[in-house]
Formats: sequence, structure tokens, C-alpha cells
Amino acid sequence: MKIVQIEATCISLPLNTDLNISGGKYNRADRVYVKITTDQGIYGWGEAAPIPQYAEETMESVKFIIDKYLAPLLIGQDPMNLAQIHEQMKVIKGNNFAKAAIDFACYDISGKALGVPVYTLLGGKYRDKVAIGQSIGIKSIDHAVEEAHKYAEEGFQSIKIKIGIDPDHDVKTVGAIRERLPDIPIRVDANQGYRLEQAIHALSRMEEYNLLLIEQPVPKWDLDGMAELCRLLRTPILADESLYTIHDAVQLIKHKAADIFNIKIMKPGGLYPSLKIAGMAEAAGIPLSIGSMIEAGVGTAAGAHFAAAVKYLEYPSDIKGPTLYSDDVLQEPVRIEKGFTYVPDGPGLGVEVDQEKINHYKVDL
Repeated sequence: MKIVQIEATCISLPLNTDLNISGGKYNRADRVYVKITTDQGIYGWGEAAPIPQYAEETMESVKFIIDKYLAPLLIGQDPMNLAQIHEQMKVIKGNNFAKAAIDFACYDISGKALGVPVYTLLGGKYRDKVAIGQSIGIKSIDHAVEEAHKYAEEGFQSIKIKIGIDPDHDVKTVGAIRERLPDIPIRVDANQGYRLEQAIHALSRMEEYNLLLIEQPVPKWDLDGMAELCRLLRTPILADESLYTIHDAVQLIKHKAADIFNIKIMKPGGLYPSLKIAGMAEAAGIPLSIGSMIEAGVGTAAGAHFAAAVKYLEYPSDIKGPTLYSDDVLQEPVRIEKGFTYVPDGPGLGVEVDQEKINHYKVDL
């Protein structure tokens, strides 16, 4: 089987809430959907979910890299040979979100060709559904409390509170939500927003409210700061922005700079390299949470398959992107209800894209 065509389409999907984090605020999500077609008529879908405030890729750069470089490079390749596909893509440095879209589509094709779900190609599954939390952006305390209560009523397994701009406001917000919701697990996520001194002061106060975990409190490059917080605080420290590649995983382990790994399958370039990071975490005794770049339907399905296949998934994950959208591009949505994302069981990724919706939300560059 050979790849004969790779099509990248830019789309812009509306969010149902303003998402305000320490890195910026936005109310739409730009995505690139990739369709790979083979000489046997089997096709697969991938998704790139760049967030410019967070990563060094944009919708425009992803499409350019795929159209100009990756597509010509991969035409004629066997999409089931993921090892060789990723070796070929190393000719282009970085651009991991573009590579992830290719990776997802190749896994989708492989599963369809063999008549098995992608989680089977990843080694099988440990679970049929994945516990998920819901995120609250930085906003007024009253609005944050009401939103947290709504999410708890909907059955989400944890509440993630975005912090990192105003430490005093952050502490008050966490305290108010804990007072309203005394039993729900609360995690906080600074998205690199604090300096080390701010983090020590603010997070030690927040620990009074029984936090589940603390996500990326300081800049991604500050591994010494991450290690210091791991040492000083009783709440586990989760590495997110500090963890992109297998090389980042090595450095986090060597520096003892993370108690938990947050693997976002978009960041290292797809499912194939993400499995390597999961193996390294398992060997180092580091538990996992599976993160999200707020992917729409295809990326969420890929994340669900990955979460099903990794062993030490001990914390609620963020594979819930579609819950933040006003619309999606799948014929049938990924099942997300009562605090769980259910792993699709159909061949490949187990989802099918609605081409009319792709056309409706298409962005012409």
C-alpha cells in the first residue's frame, strides 16, 4: 500500500467559552485537517491543533510545511511503516504538530486496512474510558465558582483552574472554588506564568485547599525551579510545556523536575513518539496524565486511543476538546459524558469526518 495524496485543509472552529490563560485569550480554534489517500482507496484523517500562544506553529505554518515539504516527501511511502514515516519526516526540523497530523492519519489508515482500532496497534488497551477534568480560564472569582459548579454537576472528574497572572487573585479563586466544592479534585495550571519566587509563595498558600496536582508553574526551561518545587511542595508537580520530546523527558527525569508527565500527543509529533515517552515515564516510575491542545474530533479520538493503551494513567486527563466547541467536524462525535471520554472501537481512529463541515469551516489562506 502506498500514499498517493495528502491534502491539508485549514479550518476555524468556534469555542463555546472564552479561554483565558496566562499565555493569552482566544474564542476560536484554528485547526488543520489532513486527509491521506492510498493506492488501495483507503484514506485516513489527521488533525494539527496549533495554539500560537503556546507552541511555535500556526495554522498557516502547518499547512505550508505539509504542502511544501512533507507531502512531496511521503508520496509513495507505505503509511503502515510508521517507523520509516517518522524517519523521513526528520528531514524537516521541528514542526511536530504538522507531523502529528500525518502520524494520526497513517495510524487511521493502518487500523482500517487491518480492521482493528488504533489502540490495538499501540499494544492493546488497559481501559475502555478515560476520566477527564474540565478547565476554567482566568476570570472573575464569581464566574469561576459558578463555572466550576456547573462542571461538577455535569460529572467531570476534576476541575483545572488556570492561574499564573495575579498570584493573590489565583489563591482567592482556588479558595472560593474549594469552599463551594469541598470534595472535587482541584488541579491548578499556571502555563509557565510564575517566577519561582511567586510560585513558592502562591502555591504554598494554595496547598491549604488540598490540590490534586500543580501543572507547569514556572517557565519550561527552568528545570531547576521545577525540581525545587518538587522538593518543597507536598502536591505533585506536573510537567507540560517542559515536555515536548523524548529528549525533554530525559532531562526531566535526570533533574527530578516532575512528579507527573503530561503527555500531549501533538507535541512530540504523534502517537509513535508519544509511546516512547510513555515507556520512559514507566521505566522512571513517573505516572501520567494525557493532555490536550483542545483538539477537535479527530485529535480527541487519537488521544483517547493513546490514553487507552498506556499503563500508569493515574490522574484525570484533558481529552475533552469537543466539550469546548460550539460545533465539530465529525459525522458522529466522540462519546464524552459524565466525566469520561469513551475510546472509539471502530477500525482506525473509529471516527468519520463530515466533509461538508470541513468545507463550511474552511479558511482560505
